[in-house]
Amino acid sequence: MKEKIGCKEDINWDRVSFFLKIGIIGAFMNLAGDLFAGWGVRDTSLTGIEGMVSPYLTMPDSRIFWSAMLGLVGAPVSVIGHLGIYKLIRPYSRRYSKLFGVGLLGLLVLGGPGVHMSSLASAFFYKYMTAANPETALAASIKFVCYFSVPLYIAFFVFWLIQTYAHIRAIAGAFSPYPRWCWVFSIPVGGLLFSLVSVFGNHAMVNAIMVGALTLGNIWTLGGSLLMLGRAKENWGKSLCG
Repeated sequence: MKEKIGCKEDINWDRVSFFLKIGIIGAFMNLAGDLFAGWGVRDTSLTGIEGMVSPYLTMPDSRIFWSAMLGLVGAPVSVIGHLGIYKLIRPYSRRYSKLFGVGLLGLLVLGGPGVHMSSLASAFFYKYMTAANPETALAASIKFVCYFSVPLYIAFFVFWLIQTYAHIRAIAGAFSPYPRWCWVFSIPVGGLLFSLVSVFGNHAMVNAIMVGALTLGNIWTLGGSLLMLGRAKENWGKSLCG
């Protein structure tokens, strides 16, 4: 059952709006890093993993570096936007706000260094391993990823699933001032929508968007939450008067 909303649980709407705007700025920084990393055309003469990672072999070191830096900074800054959403869920449900907060903590810690920078480090490793010894480069790079990146990916996605579940369940269940249908402004929905560009084939822009699909889903979430903030404020006022 929804907890009773009291005056002590008042919401600072200006602060929520500020958090969402800062988060969107961070998400666009992260997206710039994703686009830098993903911009390229795959070598269609190669199959499997080799074909997927072939663009990294010709990627300039400077692009790898700046992609890593933009994600390292942008990913945690984007989490600030979700703090605004947390503050809208908290007066309605301690349970879902706690789950949401636990997920956010993991994303804050792991998003930049654990996923984005770790992925670019793996690409850098593969590029120079290929230059040094093409015959063993792929196997050595896969081992590198399994040892040092996959554990971080697993931890990140555990926290991401917790945060995403709490977000969708809270909004769809009316444990926030947003209309129930606003659950569509969630990362899985946005990521899926943008990933549909894959039907256009092997092009630099398409590949870049595919790399940034999750980040675009984040922008979709924060942007939609900011767009609907006025409606949320109206609903909040009605709940206090009801």
